Amino acid sequence: MIAQIEKRDGPDRRTYTMHTLKNCALAPRRMHGRRTLDRKFPVLDRFDSGVIVLAVALMILSILDSVFTLMIISRGGSEANPFMDMLLQYSVWAFVGFKMLLTGIPAIVLTATGNLKLFGRYRARSVLAALVGLYLGLMGYHWYLLHLSSL
Repeated sequence: MIAQIEKRDGPDRRTYTMHTLKNCALAPRRMHGRRTLDRKFPVLDRFDSGVIVLAVALMILSILDSVFTLMIISRGGSEANPFMDMLLQYSVWAFVGFKMLLTGIPAIVLTATGNLKLFGRYRARSVLAALVGLYLGLMGYHWYLLHLSSL
């Protein structure tokens, strides 16, 4: 039997260009890494529908959080986070824009790295699910505060 010679022992010859990004966006193929390095640091270009649902839910909940926060403030409440309160004093658009950025970037990163284990323990998709759960709890707290302010 003839031994197979592994031809992939050298450096990774793959290159990533704008053409690669376009192909990944228009015709995604990768749901799991094939090579060892890809499995260690997987960035996907085709996503599990459950991860997409979690990312969209996170963004919707972030929008609702902004709306409810502004409603509570209009009824005499205040923003608990000093930095966000400073942004709110500057401009409502700065407050909402920064909040969307603060939620959107992690949603994109956690979606793209859905199979990556964070801290060697938790998959990125699990962290995304935990964030959605935390936001749902925050929505309950907002509902409670809005209920109190209407009494």
